Amino acid sequence: MRKMNGNEKNKSLDTLFSVPYHSLHPYLLEPAMDLTPRSLIRHCSALFAGFALAASVAAQTYPSKPVSMIVAFPAGGGSDVLGRAVGKGMAEVLGQPVIVENVVGVGGSLGVLKAANAQPDGHTILAGSPLELIYTPLGVAAAKNKPEDMRLAALVGHTPIAIVVRKDLPVNTLEEFVALAKKAEKPLSFGSTGIGSLYHLMAEKALQTAGARGLHAPYNGLAPYLKDLMGGVIDFAVVPLVGPVLGAIEGGQIKALAIASNQPLARLPKLPLASATKGFEDYQFSIWIGIQASAKTPDAPMAALHKAAYSALGNQDIRKIIETAGSTVAEPMSLAQLDAFYKKEAATGVAIAKSIKLQPQ
Repeated sequence: MRKMNGNEKNKSLDTLFSVPYHSLHPYLLEPAMDLTPRSLIRHCSALFAGFALAASVAAQTYPSKPVSMIVAFPAGGGSDVLGRAVGKGMAEVLGQPVIVENVVGVGGSLGVLKAANAQPDGHTILAGSPLELIYTPLGVAAAKNKPEDMRLAALVGHTPIAIVVRKDLPVNTLEEFVALAKKAEKPLSFGSTGIGSLYHLMAEKALQTAGARGLHAPYNGLAPYLKDLMGGVIDFAVVPLVGPVLGAIEGGQIKALAIASNQPLARLPKLPLASATKGFEDYQFSIWIGIQASAKTPDAPMAALHKAAYSALGNQDIRKIIETAGSTVAEPMSLAQLDAFYKKEAATGVAIAKSIKLQPQ
């Protein structure tokens, strides 16, 4: 093979860089490349503009594939029931399936982490509550998620909380429960969705108010410890008044002593308010369920999720499912209002944890 001399090499390179650009590259408009610094900057700027346009088009076409909705607790719990209900309606608005996936473990932290670490494009969302988003990081040393990892796209509903006991525990009122807890030879056992969960903190607060001790049994979700409560394995629990719990109360499988709310529950009108019992005047709490996405999610997908969720909540059939489950459908909020609400909820969680001197375990 004949070697090219220096002049021929230069001519070959000139030929290479003077080839006209293909018509499929609209951002490279000059017929030949001029490799001066100014020209190179111009070409790079045009290329980056093309990438920006492509990203904009992608945002406008969201969602481009099925949306994964993660629930951090087992099927049958409050997040699962409400998440599936609103997810069905969101799918109709988004034009893509919303597929529910239960990711259980570490007090809900595993589910939150999966949602937080997913590609932040709005195709992975969380049907979550303050349990796993706020309280688990406060009480579980192994939990690696933080409240600020996620952002609220919509509030779905609020669920009241009640103190319940196994059906054969010899108490029928909160006053009787306090008296029994004080004189019991061994601590009363109670379940929750995990160390540091809201239900754990509320049970500890009830025992603290009663001046009694308790034995905590953490579970991976509501359904397992509700089953053990119905079976008499544990003595009491603080629970959300959602479908399965309401069914167990109405069926006589467990007894409800008091509701931690400022107003009675229409479905259980005879259930007294905890605040009517001495020492429990400020025992008023509820739990919310919301749709979250990674805090890194761009504004366009967040706005689409916000619109889809609240559109779904306008559907009377979906509202009926939520209300039948024992929750009150949340009033719509703007994304800015949701940001402020979530920040305040996180601060409240820190205050409650400090009040009972919670230490991560």
